[in-house]
Amino acid sequence: MSENNAEMMKPSPEFLERMKLYMDTVECKRVDRICTSPMIMYLPIHLYGEEMGVTIADCMMDYSKAEAPYLRYHQEFQPDLGWGPQALYPAPALEQLDCQYVNWPGGPKIPDLNAGFQVVDREEGYMSGEEYLEYAEDPSGFVMRKILPRHYAALKGLEMVDFSNMIWQPGLYGMIPFSLPPVKAAFDLLADSGQKMLHMAESGGKIMGILAGMGFPSACDQAFFAPFDVFNDTLRGFMNTTMDLYEYPDEMLEALKTATKIQVRSIKQQFARSPWMKNVVFFLHNGFDSFMSREQFETFYWPGLLECTKAVIECGGIPNLYVEDSYDAKMDILARDLPAGKCIVTLINCNVEKAKELFAGKICISGGVDGVLLEHGTKEQVIKQVKDTIDLWAPGGGYFLNCDVSLDKAKPENLHALFDTARTYIKY
Repeated sequence: MSENNAEMMKPSPEFLERMKLYMDTVECKRVDRICTSPMIMYLPIHLYGEEMGVTIADCMMDYSKAEAPYLRYHQEFQPDLGWGPQALYPAPALEQLDCQYVNWPGGPKIPDLNAGFQVVDREEGYMSGEEYLEYAEDPSGFVMRKILPRHYAALKGLEMVDFSNMIWQPGLYGMIPFSLPPVKAAFDLLADSGQKMLHMAESGGKIMGILAGMGFPSACDQAFFAPFDVFNDTLRGFMNTTMDLYEYPDEMLEALKTATKIQVRSIKQQFARSPWMKNVVFFLHNGFDSFMSREQFETFYWPGLLECTKAVIECGGIPNLYVEDSYDAKMDILARDLPAGKCIVTLINCNVEKAKELFAGKICISGGVDGVLLEHGTKEQVIKQVKDTIDLWAPGGGYFLNCDVSLDKAKPENLHALFDTARTYIKY
């Protein structure tokens, strides 16, 4: 058993108290205070980085440098759940592999050492619309031979590798490409990058293990894609996928079936490897009202996401569906299909009255506080908004106080006002 798992096996009284508050909130039970833990991204680095001599770029190069600021944030503000450095992209591996689809601070495209990462949406470097069926038929081979060389210029040699018919004596000739310099170089880089990723994973795991030992249950043990967003975010790109809803609908549906199977399998494998896991966040980068119609949502987006959500619940986890814009036209679909007392829906730009009507007593809702106000407003404005938000969102139970953005910057006095008010003010 690892040190981190051992800590999870011996929870402190503070850990148990916070976990009970959180579970009662998810199950829409009456609680004696509002469970509060705004989603944070780079906030601890912006709060303490200058004083500690670390930048976002430093932490992306070495996760261990994120330990001090993230621990200090939790010590100072005492949220009910712990957030780790999940937004820190692994720069050593990206740099070594000559990544083409992400820009990061300190890299060749973003000189600002305290900026965030950027995912590049472009035609070149992604799959084509004609390749959906190829992905559906052989996703592993397709990703290895086509996607990895397009995403990472240093892995060009993988285009020559094909395991699909490497069986019996004739198949041995399929090993010949492994003797070629570009293929050997690609596999050497994969092995070395794997070591770099292992270091990053161990550093991130250490941070979460320390937070658990300090009494903070993890807010996000793992993040997974909605199957549609596998294409929208990574394989095809936002603009291309938008057009494919009209130009390649049948091919996309076949590919989505495959992507859903892969995501469900990954979820179950991850829970089997990490039985202590609890919280899974689905950042829904599409599906919102201004992008996708209700009919398109029920055809392309929701079936795969619902299967993934049910897989998390089946494994004993709690899915958090983090919608990134208005779902007012689709909220009743979520209320209809999501099982009661088993998940969270984090609302952004949604009609709260409608959400309360649909989800009351069934689905925990999260959100409510204006993240921009925490950065630019006054302490008095924050206190008023937290009280107003609790008055509106909390009646009937099942409310988890969060912000409408993932926090990068905020005034310390405003953060203290948020947490202090949430701990002492409750209304049913």
